Amino acid sequence: MAYLRSALKFLVIAALAVYGWLRVKLASEPILIILTYHRILPKHHPDREFEQPGMVTAPEVLRRHIHLMKSLGAIPIHLDEWLRLRASDRALPKLSVALTFDDGWKDNFQYAYPILKSENVPATVFLVTRLVDTNDVFWPEKVLKLLTSKPINEAGPEYQWLTPYLPNAQSNQSPLTLYQADQAINRLKSLDDATIMAHLSEASQRSPSSDASGDGRSILNRQELTEMASDDLVRYGAHTQHHFRLNRLDNPATLKREILGCLDDLNEFGTGIVPIFCYPNGDITAEGRKLVEDRYRAACTTKTGWNLGNRDPFDLHRFNLHDGNSGSARHLLATIGRGIL
Repeated sequence: MAYLRSALKFLVIAALAVYGWLRVKLASEPILIILTYHRILPKHHPDREFEQPGMVTAPEVLRRHIHLMKSLGAIPIHLDEWLRLRASDRALPKLSVALTFDDGWKDNFQYAYPILKSENVPATVFLVTRLVDTNDVFWPEKVLKLLTSKPINEAGPEYQWLTPYLPNAQSNQSPLTLYQADQAINRLKSLDDATIMAHLSEASQRSPSSDASGDGRSILNRQELTEMASDDLVRYGAHTQHHFRLNRLDNPATLKREILGCLDDLNEFGTGIVPIFCYPNGDITAEGRKLVEDRYRAACTTKTGWNLGNRDPFDLHRFNLHDGNSGSARHLLATIGRGIL
């Protein structure tokens, strides 16, 4: 039975890959494919032990993606350049590919940027501006490190608020696997970000030794931003100030600050800034979208698919990639095929 399931899975992936390849090669109008990444980490990098699997891509996999897209005839292009060409009614390449990196991880500079340089491929990094130049990190990483490092019942009373979100009643008796901790992260998303961060901040203050933020810096600093922008290969868009999910914000002033204040922060950073927004977790409200439309040229979503010439610029679709869904050329083509079915 296991063999049959494996064979069926292989056939489905193969069929989707062929479908994706055919749709791309036989498209009758210009297409923009946006490939999205988060963390770029070598296979045995220690940060992989405390990161959601759907967030991580190996450097060699990133390079393989670039080679595959070029072999399909795709023209690597800055996202804002494609938008500019479209707005000016100039001819678009038959197949364009734009690379985007969400959140602004330091490993984008360490492992992705050298590949982008060697392959001469441009990219847009969407920054969470108030984390730049800090040793802070996002709450999922803090929670993941805690849950996979020790049982909750040993973490102290300040972390017991996490118990209802664990996979099962016995989960507080031993450290969770990365898969179990990932499940807990998804359950925690029923809470708003400010509540989660307040819990973690209070726990850190009550028991600094239990702080699961990690050691060192994981987010880009200004020196790295400047270096990547120096040859105009990397440009920077907005991903809010604190990565709050915008549909969970009740305060209009906070919503405005996260969206508009983020662009103000970016403009202070200096060169390489483009007025393109990226919705955290893909979430937005009507009020939030109006703020984005008033100040930005376009916005990226988490919706899967390619972009034709008539795509709403504030509803750009992307393919979110990681080792699990695109570790080989066949899997990448299958992910593209599935996304455009």
